[in-house]
Amino acid sequence: MTEKPDGESAPGPASARESEAARQNDPAPELLEARIRGLQHALGQLLEHARRLTQGEHQRAVQQHRQLQEQTAIARRESRAQVDAKTAEALTEAEPAARLLAHRLAPGLASIPPNDARWRSRQLVGAGAPPYIRVGELDGGVPVAVPLLRTNGWKVTADRNESARRLLQSVALRLVAAAEPFRLRIDAFDPKLTGTMGLLGHLTTKYPQLVPRATHTAEQLHSVLSGLVDVSSLRASRQAQLGHKRFEDLIRETGRVTDPYRLVVLFDYPSGIDQLAQRDLLRLAATAGERGICFLVHHDPSSPAESDVDTKQLLDLLDAVVVTGDRVEAATLPGVPAKLDPAFDANVAAGICDVVAELAEIAVLPTIDFDRTLPDRSTWWQPVTDEIGTVIGYDDRTPALVRLRSGNPALPHVLVGGAVGQGKSNLLLVLIHGLAARYDPVDLQMYLLDFKHGVEFSALGPAGEREHWLPHVRVLGIHSDRAFGLAVLRHLSDELARRSEIFKSHGNVADIAELAPGPDRPPRILVVLDEFQVLLEDDDELADEAAKLLERLVRLGRAYGVHVVLATQTIEGVKRLSTRRDSIFGQVPYRIALKTTPADSQAILRSGNTAAAELQFRGEAVLNANFGSPDDNQHVLVSFADKSVLDDLRRELWQRAGTAVHPPRVFHLAEPARLTDTAAAVKPELGRPWTGLPIAVTEEPVQVEVRPEPGAGVLVLGDGPADALGVLSGLALSTAGAAVEPPRFIFMDGTDSSPAVADGKGALIHALRSLGCDVETIDKHDEIAPRLFTLRNALRDGQVSGQTYLLGFGFHGVPRMQLHAEGFFESPANALQDIVRDGPAQGLITFGWWNRLHVCTEHLGYGRANVATHLFLRHPQDGVRAVCGPLVRWASEPHRGLLWDGLHPEAQVVVPFAALRSDEVERAVELVRR
Repeated sequence: MTEKPDGESAPGPASARESEAARQNDPAPELLEARIRGLQHALGQLLEHARRLTQGEHQRAVQQHRQLQEQTAIARRESRAQVDAKTAEALTEAEPAARLLAHRLAPGLASIPPNDARWRSRQLVGAGAPPYIRVGELDGGVPVAVPLLRTNGWKVTADRNESARRLLQSVALRLVAAAEPFRLRIDAFDPKLTGTMGLLGHLTTKYPQLVPRATHTAEQLHSVLSGLVDVSSLRASRQAQLGHKRFEDLIRETGRVTDPYRLVVLFDYPSGIDQLAQRDLLRLAATAGERGICFLVHHDPSSPAESDVDTKQLLDLLDAVVVTGDRVEAATLPGVPAKLDPAFDANVAAGICDVVAELAEIAVLPTIDFDRTLPDRSTWWQPVTDEIGTVIGYDDRTPALVRLRSGNPALPHVLVGGAVGQGKSNLLLVLIHGLAARYDPVDLQMYLLDFKHGVEFSALGPAGEREHWLPHVRVLGIHSDRAFGLAVLRHLSDELARRSEIFKSHGNVADIAELAPGPDRPPRILVVLDEFQVLLEDDDELADEAAKLLERLVRLGRAYGVHVVLATQTIEGVKRLSTRRDSIFGQVPYRIALKTTPADSQAILRSGNTAAAELQFRGEAVLNANFGSPDDNQHVLVSFADKSVLDDLRRELWQRAGTAVHPPRVFHLAEPARLTDTAAAVKPELGRPWTGLPIAVTEEPVQVEVRPEPGAGVLVLGDGPADALGVLSGLALSTAGAAVEPPRFIFMDGTDSSPAVADGKGALIHALRSLGCDVETIDKHDEIAPRLFTLRNALRDGQVSGQTYLLGFGFHGVPRMQLHAEGFFESPANALQDIVRDGPAQGLITFGWWNRLHVCTEHLGYGRANVATHLFLRHPQDGVRAVCGPLVRWASEPHRGLLWDGLHPEAQVVVPFAALRSDEVERAVELVRR
């Protein structure tokens, strides 16, 4: 084989032959090309056919798919329309029922949306405490109401704390608006100071007992929860006693609104919650729904809990309410997410709170008639054994008893307190009349003193328009002043000493209950001192003595059958009580507190016992027989004593007592004494005329010695024509009534017949003449001087016949008394001096009135004609001291006099008589003549 230059192998002879043969067998190139083109065309035709076939199938497939889609869409639309139609039809049918159900479960404002116009109306406020409360609404506007008040409460969680707070705020407002006044109270704990409860601020300001100011500290929360623990315990006891499982059953039976539902709102739990608060929360929440207590707890998981506070323990006791975005869902209504209500407008909330406050102002309790507390008439006036007691009201179906006794256990005295207008006077009247119906006046006497400016006790004594009185009353102080109160305490102190002697005479008896009934056993004494703190509030000797006597009375009175009722509005700030509080109140186990402030509640009951501040209504009271221990509080409704009912009772008791009882000693502050009352009790004595009444328990008038001897007579000095005429009337009428032979009276009126005393003057003259006395009247100024001279001349000539009395009414008003009279060489004052000084020896005695001591001295001379007896009315103190001594203190007051006769070591305060009225003359004459 040869090689080509380019390295290819050169064909051999065989290869050449093969190539030649191949050339001979191959077709021509043109033919091959034609065949190829034919083949290409056929292939193209085939591909085009295939393409067309495929495209048609695809189009048919697409068309079929589209048709299927259209058919499916049509089917879906038809199905959805059917579903929607059915749903709409169902909703249309269900919506009225759903709304009706929601409004029934959450009546009134509890289910009305915040933007509804009815929130600006007052018609639905106070419709009733709702068991369910609205949280929002479905898309169709149907309200969603969730059970709350009869459950333990809610635990509210939210993706935003603001939403949870808004829900709680809305629920609180709805409950306040829907509930009747005082049927609901809301306490809130706001440790992060969010101020959410400020929406109810108008109500907090006006009625904090409904919505107190939110607390912020653990100590404040402890106080709230501690009070709730007491409430829960008390309700549990009452429910068990009456056989009720749930709080609303108790309310339904008793009809009382004094126990409200208690709602506790906790924001941002567990923030601010310590172990002590958590312990009370768990105790309360476990039975909250049964006790009328409910919790709204906003749980903030981001707030760390104290190490010993397990939040799950509390939250597991509550129903879950979850807020997500603007949707709210309650566990009690699973699968019903509602659109959360918007926040309330602040002006709408303020208006609602104002309406609630107005309704609270006029809200009243159901009353218990006084008759219901009285026993059957056949059991009235039963003999006293070891105690006296009465019913003052009811605790549900249980009578509220006050039992006064000396032992086993000792319950001798009562402390009563309450704010103005809360029923303290009614309570005292119920207590007094209840005891009066149960015990005979022989076994029970009453000393009733009212130191405030009230008239509640006035109906218990005699009066001109009625003849009957409460026969048990021995002493009645109406508008009593401190001096009379001290006099009563002195009298009672003397009574203790007297009873001590009686006990000794019976073999050293230690207790009045050990004495057998009979004439030797002294009666029980009930002493009621209304506003007793008045006795002790001034820093003076009277307060010191009164405090000592009061302490002695409550300490020793127990054994001697003397029971003291101390009543007050407030005792805070009384200096004498701050030092003697324990020694006085330590002897007073019974405490009755009506509605008052927390401070006064503790002052009346006991430190830490603020139960009286939780009361809502006038007439509610906390009765405690264990020195105010909070564990022994009894919540009572005091019966109502209608005035006409009490008056009928007093008349019946008075008629039953007959003539065995004597009218009481009646004392009026800033009022004169009554001549007819004194004449009914005391017979006049010859030579001892009356000037007035003492400030004392005794009914004996203050008398002066007036004998036909030198120095006799009475000089009345000071301002006050009515009081002066009353003094002269008492002197003259008692003198005439005691005389064996009717004396003669010469009435000289220096006031020129003042119209202010015309009736009294005429009544006195009429009464004296009715007693057979000859009465000469000189009313004109120009007639007085001549009459004085003729009287003086008759005296000098010894021509004064019989007993004669000169009544000089207002000698200071007679003009020119010290000038020489025409035709005389001396003044009328000289003649008057002779009459006053020399007249008594011949039976002519002067009772005269001057408005000032120095005028009297100018008329009668420096020695004032030797008259020893002076009675000062409203007079400057320097003149009083000139007669009675430099140490005398005399605060001039209307209807008070200071008597100085020179015989007693001290001047005596007297209450002058009032001038007689024309309608009293007949009775006065009859009484003094007997």
